[in-house]
Amino acid sequence: MAEGRREQIKNILNDLGAGFSADYQLGREDRRNAFLRDRKLKGQTEESTKWDAMMGTHPAAFRVQEALGMLSPEKKQALQELDMSLRGSTAHKVGQFGGSIANDLTQDTTRGIYWLLNALQATGEVINEQTLSRIVPQLYEKSRVQSTDTPFTKKSGEGKQPRYLNRADEQAVGEMLRRGYAKQIDDRLTASRGYSFEEGGDLKKRNYSPGMVQSLAIPTGIAINTGLGLLSPFGGAEGYKAALPSKDDPTKTSNVIGEVGLKYLMGRTGQLLPYEQFKQVRPDVSREEYNRYQAFKYDKREDYNPLDGDLTIGAGALKFTDEGIHGPEVQFLGRGLPVTTGIVPYLGALAGGAAGAKYGSRSKRAAIGGLTGGLAGLAVGNVTGNIIESERRRRNSVANQLEGGNAEQYLG
Repeated sequence: MAEGRREQIKNILNDLGAGFSADYQLGREDRRNAFLRDRKLKGQTEESTKWDAMMGTHPAAFRVQEALGMLSPEKKQALQELDMSLRGSTAHKVGQFGGSIANDLTQDTTRGIYWLLNALQATGEVINEQTLSRIVPQLYEKSRVQSTDTPFTKKSGEGKQPRYLNRADEQAVGEMLRRGYAKQIDDRLTASRGYSFEEGGDLKKRNYSPGMVQSLAIPTGIAINTGLGLLSPFGGAEGYKAALPSKDDPTKTSNVIGEVGLKYLMGRTGQLLPYEQFKQVRPDVSREEYNRYQAFKYDKREDYNPLDGDLTIGAGALKFTDEGIHGPEVQFLGRGLPVTTGIVPYLGALAGGAAGAKYGSRSKRAAIGGLTGGLAGLAVGNVTGNIIESERRRRNSVANQLEGGNAEQYLG
């Protein structure tokens, strides 16, 4: 019996090691191939949202989904085709989980999530992409190509049926070559850019070009960059120095090209002006409020209680105040985004883009509709946010100029 027990333990250890090795040896391209195969089986384009691409190739993420039975049939098929599915004994599967975790640590996949979201602009773009992809999935899908020469065919006992181009049909192949849908390379029929052949031979075309889909991030990008004070090429935002301040006037830049480069490439903005200069453009902010904001900005002590008016998480990585010099403000990795002049316009652009894309998808103009709707939503959000902020500043200015007893009279 002892010999049989040792043999059993040996087999378990062998299975653990084999499972660990199977998953640890997987590379980024292996996981990406499975991800692309999954999308092809779903009729989606190779291009995807950044978040879907990240999580769809995360070694531990799809292992957990697989174990919980949450994988789509297409993803299961893709993993099975590429010999990447959970398989074998329980010990082998446990080993695969261990291998996936070690693979993640070695290849920095989880840290890649932080790298993807390490700026407010990037986080805003990911949210925008995910929202649009869920509301209008056609943005990332492909459709069969209907023949232009003979768009319909008639079967006995049926009415007109659409005639789709298929590489098994010689007449269809001729149309593909003539119209540029495909090309002949070394006697092999190859789909042109933007087109692909499915397993049954049908020709498919992506509904929207990646460039047009990516343009849907423009309105939300403008909202965030404006809120961060990055769209001021000739100097600093209101109350701030330029990134490259002039000696004569620190609010003006000494180098426009350098200013644009620092703001666009590095997201760098100038520092707050000293209070005596700051109050010239922001009379609504008292010295006490100015000092309190400076203290909040650089305070890295953990504060998980939002009821006291502020929040600090992750040694200052994520912060919030309900009343800074810009009103309510979210700070992420040292960059502050005001709620009124940043987040409200962003939400307007996001809602407008989603509504415009949804409406435009009815006539296969989701990209144009989304861009137009996003810009309209941005305009509405900007007006709304600026009205709220102007009123907040007016009330603060009156309160700062009057003594507490008389302020109530003016503030109503």
